[in-house]
Amino acid sequence: MNRYHIRFNTKYQETNTDLVWRVFENGNEHLVKGFRISVPMFDETTIEHGETKWNVCCEGTMEIIDDVAVIS
Repeated sequence: MNRYHIRFNTKYQETNTDLVWRVFENGNEHLVKGFRISVPMFDETTIEHGETKWNVCCEGTMEIIDDVAVIS
């Protein structure tokens, strides 16, 4: 089972992309345009470079299909 943290990519406009969500799978980042989650979710904070970040969090497995993260 993997742990996922999901949050909006506030810098997506700088990269001229439609990949607006950051999905961290056990700490490894994936950029996606959307997500579907079919497991229980909860909120959780993380610290990055000394800054607190607020995330949607869940545990499960992920497939990326057409740039959409599907977590079940």
